[in-house]
Amino acid sequence: MAINVFVSFDQTDQKQVEAFNFLKGRSKHVFEAHDYCFKEISADGSEKLIQCQLNDGRLKAIREEIIKKFEQCAKLVVLIGDGTYKNAWVEWEVNNFYKMKDALLSGKAWMNIRGMFLEGCEKATAPKALECRSTQRLAWDPEALEKWIDELS
Repeated sequence: MAINVFVSFDQTDQKQVEAFNFLKGRSKHVFEAHDYCFKEISADGSEKLIQCQLNDGRLKAIREEIIKKFEQCAKLVVLIGDGTYKNAWVEWEVNNFYKMKDALLSGKAWMNIRGMFLEGCEKATAPKALECRSTQRLAWDPEALEKWIDELS
């Protein structure tokens, strides 16, 4: 049975995330993610990607959309790169996913959150939100990730 998994990551790791996207195509599970950047049209008609801060009022709809995705997802995986620990969006996603799932799985929500180090980032610092809201961290190991996703909640 396919399980929906929300993927949290830092936008600066986009190239690494592309490698993860390759894995998604080989998995029986459904991976959801959300890009918290939006496009702004310049005066010359070109598009410019704007990465907004978490508290930017323009992003209320994006935060609400992420919460809706959380409702559909059973698990959360955080892709940990060198700068992920500084990303306020990743912290927000982990904290809000945990809060939502803890209300449903009292005391067991942490079992549905896992950090996975991106390839070459095994010594990266994990986000603080993962310190008490996740079990062990995974190395870059697609098979171990699939096994964890398949574990019953």
